[in-house]
Amino acid sequence: MTEHDLQGIFHRRGWLASQPEEFRKAWLDLAEFSELSAGELLFSLGGPPGGIYGVAEGYADVLIASGYITPALAHIARPGWWVGEATALTGSPRRVEIRARTDLKVCCVSLQGIESLEARFPRLWRTLAQLTVLHLDNALMYASAVTKGDARTKILSTLIRLAGPEMTNDAVISVPCTQQELGEMAGLHRNSAGPALRSLEREGLISRVTYSQIDYNPVRLAHASERELSSGAR
Repeated sequence: MTEHDLQGIFHRRGWLASQPEEFRKAWLDLAEFSELSAGELLFSLGGPPGGIYGVAEGYADVLIASGYITPALAHIARPGWWVGEATALTGSPRRVEIRARTDLKVCCVSLQGIESLEARFPRLWRTLAQLTVLHLDNALMYASAVTKGDARTKILSTLIRLAGPEMTNDAVISVPCTQQELGEMAGLHRNSAGPALRSLEREGLISRVTYSQIDYNPVRLAHASERELSSGAR
């Protein structure tokens, strides 16, 4: 895709897509695009402050850690997803590690670029705070999934969360992860995810295209989860 095509992703999906057109254009005018190969590190946990990154094409692993625990996979970022506002706002170290799961195209708006927008857009910092709220919502969904519910509920919640910028799209999407990885992100033991996934597959709610790809409609999953929670079945 051309850079113009990649910019179009951000106009249609995620945090930036919800902003006024004037801001979107000014933001993307400052963005610098780059490519990473699968497995390549974008930035590390505890790394120095830097700009705000957006995923334009491909998928990225988001790893978290607390204290001295080894970083663990918590999320898989997809096109339209942004990260880095915490360090941009506070000058503090990076809170997560981002690594390319597939070949990846990203854009970055530097700290200097962000500051240059302040005079033109006085609500800039509130706009960035909206991105922080999106990350907080994701973190709360993650915490809820790993601490509450049976295996089926955890898998449903995690797949909905992994839809990210496409969570409200009534269309089939894909997530490139294995059964084991999905189970880990849902807080399940190694063998617990399989029966839940097979149950969802029998009901036509998901399709396991390959060993490492799951297709589903996040809106359908959300409706199924709501029905089960309201009926007290889970």
